[in-house]
Amino acid sequence: MSSKKKDSSLRHLFYAMKQIWEADKLLLVFTLFKNSIEQVFYVFFFVYLTKYIFNCIENNIEYSRLFWFLVIACSGHICIHFICGWYETYRKIKTPEVYRHIFHRVIDLSDTLELKDYESPEFYDKYARALDNCVDQAMNIAIKTGVYIGNVISTIMSVFIAVTVDPAFLVFLIVPMIVSLYFGKKNAKTNFEREKAITRDKRTAEYVKRVYYEKKYAAEVRLYDVNDLMLQKQEDAVNKMEQVSLGYRMKTAFYSFIMKGSYSIFAGIVAYFYVVFRVKYGNVADVSSYVAMITAMSFSTYQLKAAVENRIYIFNESKLFENLEEFLEQDRKPKEEKIVLNEIESVELKNVTFTYPGANTPTINGVSFKWSKGEKIAIVGYNGAGKTTLIKLLMGLYPVTEGQILVNGIDINEIDLDVYRDRFGTVFQDLQVFAMTLSENVLMRRPEGEEDYAKVRKALEDAQFDCGHRGLTKGLDTVISREFDEEGFVPSGGQAQKIAIARVFAAQPDMVILDEPSSALDPLAEYNMYRNMMKLSEGKGVIFISHRLSSARMADEIYLVKDGKIVEQGTHEQMMALNGYYHEMFMLQAENYQDSLPEEIMKGAAAFYG
Repeated sequence: MSSKKKDSSLRHLFYAMKQIWEADKLLLVFTLFKNSIEQVFYVFFFVYLTKYIFNCIENNIEYSRLFWFLVIACSGHICIHFICGWYETYRKIKTPEVYRHIFHRVIDLSDTLELKDYESPEFYDKYARALDNCVDQAMNIAIKTGVYIGNVISTIMSVFIAVTVDPAFLVFLIVPMIVSLYFGKKNAKTNFEREKAITRDKRTAEYVKRVYYEKKYAAEVRLYDVNDLMLQKQEDAVNKMEQVSLGYRMKTAFYSFIMKGSYSIFAGIVAYFYVVFRVKYGNVADVSSYVAMITAMSFSTYQLKAAVENRIYIFNESKLFENLEEFLEQDRKPKEEKIVLNEIESVELKNVTFTYPGANTPTINGVSFKWSKGEKIAIVGYNGAGKTTLIKLLMGLYPVTEGQILVNGIDINEIDLDVYRDRFGTVFQDLQVFAMTLSENVLMRRPEGEEDYAKVRKALEDAQFDCGHRGLTKGLDTVISREFDEEGFVPSGGQAQKIAIARVFAAQPDMVILDEPSSALDPLAEYNMYRNMMKLSEGKGVIFISHRLSSARMADEIYLVKDGKIVEQGTHEQMMALNGYYHEMFMLQAENYQDSLPEEIMKGAAAFYG
C-alpha cells in the first residue's frame, strides 16, 4: 500500500475516533484502554504464567513462592474482569451519545443541502453509505482499534518470550505475519470495493421493502396488482448484488485461504514439529520451556491472526468514514458574509432558465416577472408545466441555470438565504404532516404556554380545520399519526392540507406562497380558506398556484405557464379577452362547476370572486 493510502486510512480512522471523542472523551479512552489491556494481560496469564509454572516444577521451586505468584496473577485476572464489566455498563449507557452526536450532525447539515443534490442517484448512494455504514460503526471501530493495539503488543510480547527460549521461533511467526499483512490489505480493499459496487442495488431492495411497510403505499399496493412488479424489482436487485458480489467473494475467499494456510503451516504444524524435534534430539537444557512454547506458539498465532483480521476490519470500515467526512465537513469552508434583509419589498426573475441535473431539456425556460410586496399573483397552467419548480427557484431552493433572481434589487446569491426563507409562509402541494402533536405540527416547535395554544387554535380555525373533531382525543396535544400512538389522529388529505395552511397563519410571514393549497379541499372549503387567507395577508405579497381558475380571479396578475414558459399574463379580464389557453381552461372548469355545485355555493363564490 502506498504512503498516500496509508495516510488516508489513518486519517479516516482518526476521524472515526474524533466522533467518539467529541461525544464522550472518557468513552474513547476507556474503550481503547480496556480492549488493549485485556489482550496484553492474556500474554502474561496464558504464556508467561505457563512457562513460569513449568520452570518452577522442573527446578523444584518452593510451593509457597508459586502459590503467591498464582494469587497475584489470579487477582489481576479478577481485576481485569471487573474493569470489563464496568466498561460494558458504561459503554451501553454512552453509546447512544455517539449515535446522537453523529446523527445530529448529519441532520443539521442536511438542512444546508440544496434540493438539486436530491435529484442525483450518486448523492443518494453517498448519503446512504455515510449513514448506514458510519452512524452505527464508530463504536465498533473504537473497540476493534483497542483490541488491535492489544493484539500487536501481546504478539510482540509472546514472540519475545518465545525468542528468549529459541530464536528459531521467530521464523515461524514472521512468515505468516508478512503473508497475512499482504493478502489482508488485498482482502480489505476487495471488501470495500464490493460494498461500493452494490450500494445502488442495496438501496433498490430497501426501497421495495419500504413500499410494503410504509402507510403511504398501502392503498395502491392493495388496489393494484403491483406485487409482481415490486418482487421482480427486488429480485433483480438481489440477483445483481449476488452476481457483482460473486467475483469479489471469490477473491476474498482465496486471500483468506492463503492467510489461514500460512498460520496453520508455519505457526502451527511446522512449529510443533520443530518443538518435538528439539525436545527429542536436541541438547535441550530446559525441556519445560520448549513444552511451554507449544502454548506460546498457539497463543501467538491466535493473536497474530486476530491482529491481521482486526487491521482488515479497521481499514475497511474506517475507509467508509471518508463518505461521512466528505458529507459533514463540506460545510466547514468559511462562509461568505451575506446581506441580511430586514424586509422583502420585491422579488424579480430576469430571464431565468433552470434544468434539473441529468435532464436534457430545461424545466423553466426564459421566465421573467416581478413580485412586489402587497401584490397578489396567481400562477396557473397544465400539470408538469413547471409551476412548482418556479416557486422553488424563487425561494432560492435551486440555483438557476441561467438568468438572475433579484431580491430588493440584490442578486439572490448575495443574501442570507436562511433569513430570506424565514420570511416566507409556504404550503407545497406535496406537503407533509409529522408524527408530532397537532400543536407542534402547526407551530413546528413545542408550544410554550396558553398563548401558543391560543395561536394554534386560531390558526386552525382560520384554515377551516375542525378543532373539535372526535378523533382528537387529546385535543391540540393529539399526535398526528398512529404509527407510535394508538390514540393518534390520522388526517385525511384535506385535513392535512388545512394543518399545513394553519402553519402559515400561525407564522404570520412577510410573504406567502401557496402551491395548490386547496387541491384536497371541496369548493366551499376552498372559498372560505381563500377568503381568510386574503384577509390575513393584507399588505403582504401572495403567490398561489391553483388548478381551479376561479380562485385566480382575485389575483392582481395572472401568469399562465406552459412548457416552462410564461405564455399568457394579465388580469382575469385581460386573460379571458385573449381567448387563449386561459380562456379555454376557465370555460371548461366553469361548465363543470355549474353542473356539479349547489346554487348557494355558486352565489357565494360569485360574490367573493366578483
